[in-house]
Amino acid sequence: MSAKLIYTEVVETLQGSKANIRCDTLAEQLARLGFEVRDGRRGGHKVFFHDGISAFTSGSYNCGHGRNPEIKPAYIGKVLRILRQYEDEIIDFLERTES
Repeated sequence: MSAKLIYTEVVETLQGSKANIRCDTLAEQLARLGFEVRDGRRGGHKVFFHDGISAFTSGSYNCGHGRNPEIKPAYIGKVLRILRQYEDEIIDFLERTES
């Protein structure tokens, strides 16, 4: 699968389920793009990093409480803005790791 197609699928998945995406799903989608998701300092907080994007330090979102809770739409919007901002770098990273 091409890097651009993977990127597009992830963005469309997040856009399409903006109001009801679960914490595990978001982490899986970010991992498809090469991000590493870790637990934050407080319960429910997640921090994500990408070693292939030099200008990007980290982003975060809050999963809330409970088992695999839904993420608030504002956090999904924040993640989507980051993905769009670094689209070229993410696709370039995916292409480099593909071969």
